[in-house]
Amino acid sequence: MSRQSHCLQSSLWAPTQLILLSGLLFSSSTAFSWNQRQSNLGPSRQTGTKYTSTRSYSRAVGHSNSPWASTSSSTNTINSALSSTAAAYSDYVSIDRSAPREIDYFQGWAGSCGVQPENGFYLQGQLVDDNEDYYAATSSGAASGSRMLYVPGEMILSAYQISQEYNGYIDASLQTLVEMDMQHLQKHFHLFLKILVEFEKGSESPYMPWLNAMPRKWNTAASMDNFCLSVLPPYIKAVCHTERDQLGAFRRALGAFDYVSPETKNNSELLKFAYNVVFTRAWRSDEGDYRIVPVADMINHEYPDNCVICYNENGGCEVYAKRDISAGEALTMSYGTPTNPSKLLATYGFLHQPPATFCKIVVSNPSEELKSVGYDPNRMVFFSDGSIAQDVWDVLLYHRLERKPELAAVKDAFFQAHMSGDEQTKNSIHNQFQRETVGALLRHVNHILAEVAELTYKMNSFDSSQHPRLPLLLKHHAMVTDTFTKVRDFLMDLQG
Repeated sequence: MSRQSHCLQSSLWAPTQLILLSGLLFSSSTAFSWNQRQSNLGPSRQTGTKYTSTRSYSRAVGHSNSPWASTSSSTNTINSALSSTAAAYSDYVSIDRSAPREIDYFQGWAGSCGVQPENGFYLQGQLVDDNEDYYAATSSGAASGSRMLYVPGEMILSAYQISQEYNGYIDASLQTLVEMDMQHLQKHFHLFLKILVEFEKGSESPYMPWLNAMPRKWNTAASMDNFCLSVLPPYIKAVCHTERDQLGAFRRALGAFDYVSPETKNNSELLKFAYNVVFTRAWRSDEGDYRIVPVADMINHEYPDNCVICYNENGGCEVYAKRDISAGEALTMSYGTPTNPSKLLATYGFLHQPPATFCKIVVSNPSEELKSVGYDPNRMVFFSDGSIAQDVWDVLLYHRLERKPELAAVKDAFFQAHMSGDEQTKNSIHNQFQRETVGALLRHVNHILAEVAELTYKMNSFDSSQHPRLPLLLKHHAMVTDTFTKVRDFLMDLQG
């Protein structure tokens, strides 16, 4: 199968549990097509049935125009496929933190739906920050350009397809997001609704094996308690509050959707679960759609990554190796900028050791000129060896010049030099104000170190069993302390 242009550019951990996606679990002789598993996917266009009870809802939410509607004429085959899934579970997905992740059933389900693992693709499990984690790896290794995984397009949760499926039934919810200035999250909201709809169906949902394979313990901002938020430094606290504001907006918008139960709308833990599933597993396609691809969503983060995600002409997802991958190596894709570990922690719930980290200089309402000079958390970084990105120096100096009207001419000269690439003029102005900028940056670094030390002391006085995310947050604070200490030493050397 030829590779298409619709591609998404995407740590190896010690093995503790091997889960192979091969052999009997993926036997083609027992496979059912995905369409044979589909039933009752969305609100009925014919009846417009609103919620009456969970079970009556799950039977009322199909509509004949769904692109995912069953095309099989064999009722026995459909029932057999769904029964084989339902028999393995109770009638619902448990979101209790102690509930195990049913990876074995998930693999059998994936194989029967046409997922094709290649070149030694397997899932490996281990404990990460006391949480049960699984990730994709290769047991045999693979050459650059090798296909590692194929997932049929019909299995993929697509925000665009869900918007068509629920067309006319979520207008009030989407308007609520607009009123809250959250319209940029409408595609994520479509996926959020879909997760809740499938959750309510229980064993009648063809996605139940996948939902039962999801994590139950999350370290994301959406799942943090108020104490955890209280011990965060300002920048990561602001990032976490943004995530929680988004969850709050989804909860409010859900109130205008008449096709899930009141119990679901009022179940805070379930809403966190659905939100976390969407924001930790949805990828943006080149066309602007947001999609969740079962099995491929087990590929973890790394930068630089070693895999690329593509979509073929039939809408299927294909995972290819970007470079030669060794046997036992994890398959990885980049979830975001590696120099912003606070964002990765808030959204995805893990701490990645970065080559650099944001310098924590936050400017309220930065001018467009300041942004042009380099005000961007992804560029204003301290490197792990204590060195400082040029953007930090540029922004710090320009922001100080902006606040001194008597230096307007110098400010304009610096801006023009920056925009034209005149490094000689820029360096001359930097040298003129070096003592002032070094002193200002050193005061900032010492302030952050003192603040993080105080927060760390506060965290160590509490029982982590009552606040299970504290160990991870302590690691975050230790990482910040280590990098900022090296930067402080570097600045003190500059001062002489």
